[in-house]
Amino acid sequence: MKNILKRPLTNGICIGVFSIFYTLLFFITSNYMDFNSILYYTKLGEHTDSFWFFWSDFLAKGHQKYIAITLVVVTLLVIILLVTSRSSYDEYHIFKLMNCLAVAVVLTLAAIALFCVAVLSEPIGIVEKFMLFIVIHWVTVVLADLIYVVLCRRN
Repeated sequence: MKNILKRPLTNGICIGVFSIFYTLLFFITSNYMDFNSILYYTKLGEHTDSFWFFWSDFLAKGHQKYIAITLVVVTLLVIILLVTSRSSYDEYHIFKLMNCLAVAVVLTLAAIALFCVAVLSEPIGIVEKFMLFIVIHWVTVVLADLIYVVLCRRN
């Protein structure tokens, strides 16, 4: 495992594949005609001040593509910084990578817990809740990798 983590290119490929998958998901849903029909809160037709209505409306308008574009730019920045790294990482850098990934895992587990509570307490609007979970997960992973790359370039 440590031999794989020593190569910056491996990290770049992993974060790139991860981001490509979510980017495709976000662009497909933003342009999919029937996506609005599966959104619960926008079907209500009530303009409430609830977070879920605003999030559902955001998704219904196809704005998730802007989240995807932003995270693709950050991912490309991470990949460029990783590819321009001249040498393999040593034990110190691998330790930092493991710490950053551990933070991403903890935040993702917290997001899973919140997702479960949100779904179990009110099982309606599952698409909106799942899309929010994906955003939180994706942001967490990409930002953890960016922090790792920035920290490793300083040292």
